[in-house]
Amino acid sequence: MLNQFKEKFNIRVFSLQAVQIVRTGSVFLISVFLANVYKDTFIISQYETLGLVSSALTFFWVSGLMTTFLPFYNHADEKKRKAVIFNTFISLSIISVLSSVLIFMTGIIFFKTITYKLFLVYSAFMLFNSPTFLIEYIFLVKNENKKLLIYSIVSFSLQVFALCFPLIMGLSLLSALFYLTIYTFLRFLYLVFLIHKYASFMYQKDVMFAHLKKSTPIMFSLLVGGSTEIVNGFVVRYFTNSNDFAIFRYGAREFPLVRLLANAMSVVLSGEIANALLKNELKSALHKLKQGSARLMHILFPLTLVLLVISKPMFKFLFTDVFIDSYQIFNVYLLLIVSRLFFPQTILFGMQKNTKILEASIVEFVVNIVLAIIFVLLFGIIGVPFATLIAYYTNQFLIYLYVRKMGIKISEYTPVKLWLVYSIVCWIVFILI
Repeated sequence: MLNQFKEKFNIRVFSLQAVQIVRTGSVFLISVFLANVYKDTFIISQYETLGLVSSALTFFWVSGLMTTFLPFYNHADEKKRKAVIFNTFISLSIISVLSSVLIFMTGIIFFKTITYKLFLVYSAFMLFNSPTFLIEYIFLVKNENKKLLIYSIVSFSLQVFALCFPLIMGLSLLSALFYLTIYTFLRFLYLVFLIHKYASFMYQKDVMFAHLKKSTPIMFSLLVGGSTEIVNGFVVRYFTNSNDFAIFRYGAREFPLVRLLANAMSVVLSGEIANALLKNELKSALHKLKQGSARLMHILFPLTLVLLVISKPMFKFLFTDVFIDSYQIFNVYLLLIVSRLFFPQTILFGMQKNTKILEASIVEFVVNIVLAIIFVLLFGIIGVPFATLIAYYTNQFLIYLYVRKMGIKISEYTPVKLWLVYSIVCWIVFILI
């Protein structure tokens, strides 16, 4: 059954993974470029602050709408699917307008050191950027996987160019953001073209609100459980100076391959678990989860060990001596792999026990923010990622307890010895480094 599932969906999964990798790569390239062009951390701090504020006000609802778009689209009949695309576009556009206003107001009220012009232009950029996430999903539902890959490579390459080339020419950050906004507006027009091609320009209140109803719980869960990075950024911004903030932001990067591959496997196998429950074949599905976990561990743990060893010279090479201390933050974030490659949440997702996931996310959020404030006061910026580490480990431990209460042993879905050995080795290397 798993092989049949892979044959049917693996291309889509790979395509979406590729888009996420390219998007993450474009953000990484911009950060490398800024570190090598600007030696003044204050300017970089301004750019990172713009990104922090916009992420705080957009990530949860964009992800919520996009996460529920595919199942909502697939459950609709052929006639209604065009309306689903258009009304998702309407939802994205309306919330984008509200978010852009909030980004601008937040900037001028709480961030006096950054000019209102920067926030104004960045708000315009976010106004057009947020809806363009729908482009990728239109290609997915239309099985245009090759077009999706080409689009992602060309689109995000041009985005890097639109921001970085003006800076190379000696223009200001404000001018670079202006050109980036113009390019993003062109992407928005391309989205309108795709909607005209694949959908119908027909507002249907029932369709839009049905999708929002499905999306709202996911948005709330993401807001609570996915805001760790944003909370940490605000804590560091408030309790330290702009130099420390820039150093922290450059180091506070989880190894993206771990998150991408782990999440993809979790989504796929949670579906397998849901199907297995209907057929009373849960043990078989749990065994597949155990095997998949082992395969990922053999790939991702060794890569993490290599990064732990080379992170200091890597940061010096990529970001210059100015940001070399960021490697210490990065190394702590690498240890998140211990919780990322432990998958009790996959079982709960498959069983549709989503409230338990939300409860654990709330505990994680509280633990993170309390410890982040305490640790930054005691140890400086290096304490903040340790707060995140403890919060993530707490989250997974609580979910593990929920799963155990249902009578499912850890050995049924996790290669325990392999996971423990790799985890201990990572911690030993971290301490030695």
